[in-house]
Amino acid sequence: MCFVFTNFICSLLVGLLSALFSYWLNNRNKK
Repeated sequence: MCFVFTNFICSLLVGLLSALFSYWLNNRNKK
C-alpha cells in the first residue's frame, strides 16, 4: 500500500528533475 505511494512520488520527482535539467540545458545553450 505504502510502496505504491512511494513509487508514485519517486517517479514524480524523477520527472521533475529531468524537466528542470532539460530547462537548465536549454538556458545554458542560449547564452
